[in-house]
Order: sequence, then C-alpha cells, then structure tokens
Amino acid sequence: MTSEPRELLRRLAGWEAPEGTGVLSVYLDVRPTAAGSGDRPEQRPGVTILKDRLHRIEKSLLPRGAGLDSLRADIPRIEQELANGVQGAAGLAVFACSAGGLFEVVHSGTPFTSRVIYGQRPALFQLARVVDEYETAIVAVADTNTLRLFTVHLGAMEELRGTGQDTEHIQKRAAGGWSQANFQRHVEKHREDFAKEAAQAIARLMNAEKATRLVLAGDEVAIPLLRAALPREVTERLAGDALRIHIRASREEVAAEAAAVLAAAEARSSAAIADALMEEVLSDDLGVAGIADSREALKAGQGDVLVIEEHFQPIDVRNELTGLAIQTGARVEIVPGHEGLAGLGGVGVLLRYRAWQ
Repeated sequence: MTSEPRELLRRLAGWEAPEGTGVLSVYLDVRPTAAGSGDRPEQRPGVTILKDRLHRIEKSLLPRGAGLDSLRADIPRIEQELANGVQGAAGLAVFACSAGGLFEVVHSGTPFTSRVIYGQRPALFQLARVVDEYETAIVAVADTNTLRLFTVHLGAMEELRGTGQDTEHIQKRAAGGWSQANFQRHVEKHREDFAKEAAQAIARLMNAEKATRLVLAGDEVAIPLLRAALPREVTERLAGDALRIHIRASREEVAAEAAAVLAAAEARSSAAIADALMEEVLSDDLGVAGIADSREALKAGQGDVLVIEEHFQPIDVRNELTGLAIQTGARVEIVPGHEGLAGLGGVGVLLRYRAWQ
C-alpha cells in the first residue's frame, strides 16, 4: 500500500483525469483459489478479468489519442505490480493514469470483487467499503507472563513484538523456603504488575495506530486483570467479549478467531447507523433518503455519514455518491442486508445540520 487508506481515499476523491484521458480503477480478487493457480498468478480469475477488460478499453480508444497513450503506459505498470507478487494479499486495487501522474496501489487482506472501471474520476466504492468494514484494530493475546500484539489493517493481520517476563525468579525463590502465603502474594503481585505493563503497551499501540477496535484474548486468569488495568478510553473500543485463545496459538488461529469478533462488531455498528438514519428520516430531522436528496445534501456539505446498501445499484451512482461523501468529509457506512434501509431506496445521509426551508 503506497498511502494510508483514508488519506488515499480523500486524495482520490478530488482527483480528475486530464482532458481527453481517463483513470483506471482496478479491483482484483487475487486469492489463489483457482485449481492449479496457486503459484501461477497469471491464471487467477481476477487477472483474466483484468486482461480482458484492458483489451476492451484499449479497443474503445483506438486509433490514437492522449487517452490511448496514457492507457498503454499504465498497462505494463499494472502488469509489473502483479508480477512482483501480492505478498499474501487477498485483494489488490490499482488507480492509474499516466497522463495525470497517478499510480496508487492498495493490498488488502480481504478480496475485492474483480472489476476494471475506466472514467474521469476514480471509482472508490470498493475501497471505501474495505476501509469502512476493516478499520484498524488491535488484537492482544495474553497470559500472566506474556503479551502478543497483532495489528489488523484492511483485513490483514501482522504480529508485533509483545511483552514477556521470565517467571524463573519466582520458582527459584519458592525453592528457597518461602511460606505458601508469601509465595502466593508474590505471584499475585507479579500478575498485577504484568497486567499493568501489558495494558500500557496495548494503550500505546492503540493510540499509535489510531485503532478503532480492540480484541482481547487469553486465559481466565489473565483477562480479568488485564481488562481492569486498561484505561477507560481503551475498554470503550472493545469489539466484544474476550476470547479464550492459548498464548502459543498460531497466527492463523488468532486471525480466524479475531476476524469473527470484528465482523460481528462491524455488523452491529452498521445496523445501528442504518437504524439511526431511519429514525432521522421518519422524524424529518437530521436524515434524508434516496438518490436525489442524498446527492443534494452531500453537495451542500451537510452530510455526516453516507449510509448505503452494499449491493446498491446503479454502480455509477454508487461511485458518484461515495466520491461526493469523501470529498466533503462525510464518512461512508456500507450496510449489508438491512430491510429498513432497503425500504428507503438503499441510500441515505445522516446530516451534520439541516437547512430548513
């Protein structure tokens, strides 16, 4: 990824291709799911879709012109990006316009729907969806001696160096003739001190990464101590109940367990925002629904949150509204399977203020 995703969204939302040219918005599912294509990226279904679509766009720009020249400069760069490998990513997005000096790449831990769009402005709906659904999260796995920390960006998990303490000093002192009561107090003090140290490490990482959610995991002894030691502003970002995960669990095991918790938290958040939109629209207060009113509110800078159903059609309107929202500083919330939102036409805007007539 060449830019922080939210900053990239804002920059792309205000970008327009030079006259006579266009910008490619490439979204690919690059998972090695096709039979026999695991080690052969050129055989993955998303790559096949890309090649076919680029060929069609190139034909539409013949016989000559600035748009064709720009496209032909973009194609080898995109192909080289694929040849370099996607480093375990499930999704790849590329925004390219050689004539305008644009070439941005996003690797995602979650797949995109393979699509190649050519137009005057970047098509941002799929990127906005991934940014919305996979906001930065921290996963902390702890016992009473060790803390493992993971960051989750765009659905991809990375383990960082955690915090650990050697417990051998306790064992040696116990062997020296401590009473059982003194030994137990020492153990409890050690656990409390470690929980405080771990909580401080988690809070620092949450702030450094601007993480919006935290998943706690560990054993039944460590978790209550750790949760009690966390600052309130951190516990308010807990994604759900603590998970029971062994401190030596593999990264894949941790990722699978955490993904389920984060998905559930996102579903609850999306549903709550859609419910809030319905309430504001029905009370004729800080909410509007439908394409025309949503577009007008966003253009006027009144929008706080664009709320849009995940399969909203038509696609060009979906991308237009997404771009307007990002340009005007509104957040984009993409909601799956909400009957109330569907009843409002699949799209609406929660407003910062209302210009009453």
